[in-house]
Amino acid sequence: MLLASALLAGLASLVVAEPLLTAKALLDGSPALPLGLHRRLRIQEQVASKGAEGTGWPSSSEQLSFSSPDEGHDYPAHTFNQLVSHDPAVPPPQPNATFPQRYWFDASYYKQGGPVILLDGGETDGAGRIPFLRQGILRILSEATGGIGIILEHRYYGSSFPTTSLSTDDLRFLDTRQSLHDSAHFARTVELPGLAHLNLTAGGSTPWLYVGGSYAGAKAAFARKLHPDVFWGAIASSAVTTAIVDFWQYYEPIRASAPADCIERLAENTALIDSLLSLNSSLVTPSLKSFFGLSNVTADADFVNALALPLGSWQARNWDGTVGSSRFDAFCDALTGNTSSLSTPARPIDAALLEGLDGLALPKDPRKTLASMSTYAAYVKEHIAALCPPDELQDACFGTDEYSGDGLDEYEWKSWAWQFCSEWGYFIGAAPEGTPSLVSRLLTLEYTGKICGKAFPPGKLNTGVSSMPAVHKINQWGSFDLAHSRLAFVDGSEDPWLYATPHSPIAPNPHRKDTLRRPFKLIKGGVHHWDENGLPPGRKEPREIAKIHRAEVEFVQSWMREWRERGRWRWGVGTGAEDGEGREVARWQ
Repeated sequence: MLLASALLAGLASLVVAEPLLTAKALLDGSPALPLGLHRRLRIQEQVASKGAEGTGWPSSSEQLSFSSPDEGHDYPAHTFNQLVSHDPAVPPPQPNATFPQRYWFDASYYKQGGPVILLDGGETDGAGRIPFLRQGILRILSEATGGIGIILEHRYYGSSFPTTSLSTDDLRFLDTRQSLHDSAHFARTVELPGLAHLNLTAGGSTPWLYVGGSYAGAKAAFARKLHPDVFWGAIASSAVTTAIVDFWQYYEPIRASAPADCIERLAENTALIDSLLSLNSSLVTPSLKSFFGLSNVTADADFVNALALPLGSWQARNWDGTVGSSRFDAFCDALTGNTSSLSTPARPIDAALLEGLDGLALPKDPRKTLASMSTYAAYVKEHIAALCPPDELQDACFGTDEYSGDGLDEYEWKSWAWQFCSEWGYFIGAAPEGTPSLVSRLLTLEYTGKICGKAFPPGKLNTGVSSMPAVHKINQWGSFDLAHSRLAFVDGSEDPWLYATPHSPIAPNPHRKDTLRRPFKLIKGGVHHWDENGLPPGRKEPREIAKIHRAEVEFVQSWMREWRERGRWRWGVGTGAEDGEGREVARWQ
């Protein structure tokens, strides 16, 4: 008992200090998923969360990913009987079969005529979005419009499963179009408990707005285009509207926005490590891996994949320090020689590595690069390698060859893996030759995409994934050019997903006109869907966040005025003409 108490106390204290790495950050930012490490981190976080329940400590997932340690007594979960399949080409096991899809709502700000604001839970447990209902974007907009906020959990995530396993056959009902139909069917038919007398369903007297961030942000944009009769407006935050197979650009916003000295050191270290590995030396390679505390990682690609894990902490940054991570700053400190993030001193470069440098093209400042490599290695040894306990094989923690498990409890990695393998791509690896790379060039498309064949073998009812994700299924809906009336895009200038959004530097028109009817907002210094979280009363938001929240209230209120005036106007159909604010040409009814 004392040992167990000490373990819980130790884990809880680690949470307070900020975890070295979270399971979610591992999913978000690693080029190839080391599944063994992900499972170990999830177990630790669950233990820490249980240990923190009686102490007031937040869980690690709450601290870093907006999630709530429980569903909250003020927002109980409800279920909606959702159709297993909306696609006749993929029939359900029985005609009109349904499954219980979870949702949460808050009607405390509702006033007659107010909208229903649906937030898509996206590729995570929907309960983790409750802070957006309690104090974030749903509360902000509901207060401003007299609306009702709803969180709808995505099929195959959290507790909303239409099948009993995640086998390849049972994943046949998981795709973006099915989930878009889920949202439309929910909006058209749901009766909110205690509010059935208000006739709140879409297509009637109540406007519905769709809100989402990241993948769910793309869905919000697609829903506005594909179901304009259901959703009066939509806010697409950090919306990845373009599916990209080889998404090496994930690292470009980091390369452009992180401290220049840190990025220069990282690029030089990465190139030098690649050069040392290319020697294929039985002396140099083991010495290099040992230097970083990863001596028992067999595959060179798995080794450099582990070195890339700290970069995922860039996406975990947030304007609110209680939900964001400062881990990237500590990583940069180590690269640039500030050892305050290390509890043990960096050791000198191994003699074998120095001998391996003979004949290699060295960086312009070898002394500085080698000093940086020493603190870089010390950081990885202390903060990454240490995540694998001494009694565990490092290949079991950092290997990327085993992706087994069909149980529903595997959804955290497997459901989204199915989606990116089948439709979205986003294999995050090295930059092409000629562009400085922050990660090893061993992180090829073949390496980062191998999870698809290993995790999803062909089934009897579902052939599995093809050799390349069918990104055309997503990009047919508009890609970079997607636009619609009452569709807002809100992105962050430093978001690693920027290059998949309409604000992408490679988009045909990344500087669209920003209007009330077609808002096009870029949060300066913002990262990933920074507009969706908010603060409880009494805390003041940073200027840029307060500014974007005011703008969102302004354009949503203007959309509501349009809704109220719609009976007085008949909007021109098919003319293509618009006024200076992006409004369609109209005439009196």
